[in-house]
Amino acid sequence: MGSPKTPQTQGENGSVPRNSVERTDSNWPATMVLLGRVGGIGWFVSLTIVVGAYGGYWIDRQLDTAPVLTILGLGLGVLTAFAGMLRFLNMRHGRDVSSRLKRKRNR
Repeated sequence: MGSPKTPQTQGENGSVPRNSVERTDSNWPATMVLLGRVGGIGWFVSLTIVVGAYGGYWIDRQLDTAPVLTILGLGLGVLTAFAGMLRFLNMRHGRDVSSRLKRKRNR
């Protein structure tokens, strides 16, 4: 008979960490990957709002319709940022679910 397998503790996302620091598929620590994603979301939200507001402001100056299009551009920027965040979160959640299912099948 072979030696019994030693039980391995599972990491936060259900995977078995290689070292004391949990790592992702790209071999980066999971915390660094999470910080990169959160930073990316922050930049996306801020840029879409600023671009929408400035675009509305610029068109307002061209057409002399101040503050109508500035407010409209700001609203469009906020809606775009909100839709982008929802899309990212849904995509991330779907990836987590599919990776868990793959791991269960491989056991």
